[in-house]
Amino acid sequence: MGMSDMSKFFEALAMVTSLPKDQQDRFISEVKEQQRQVVINELNVGTVVRINHKKISPSDEFRITKINRKNVKCQKLNSSIIYTVAPSLLEVINK
Repeated sequence: MGMSDMSKFFEALAMVTSLPKDQQDRFISEVKEQQRQVVINELNVGTVVRINHKKISPSDEFRITKINRKNVKCQKLNSSIIYTVAPSLLEVINK
């Protein structure tokens, strides 16, 4: 972020912190929803991905089987194991 971006960020932060708590919560959920949409727009059923999670091996690969509004179903390649995860945990593998 450049200097003007940083000042805009702190200006926005000051505006958000001046809002009542319920409006802050609404603002935060809107931002999270936009972030989710950006990630989901990059995903497609059939795309091969990795799941960035401490309990899942980084070498395991998964194919997306279903995309929901808040989560994505992934099936481990050559297996019947299916995980339902947040889109932010997925990393597309370019093959």
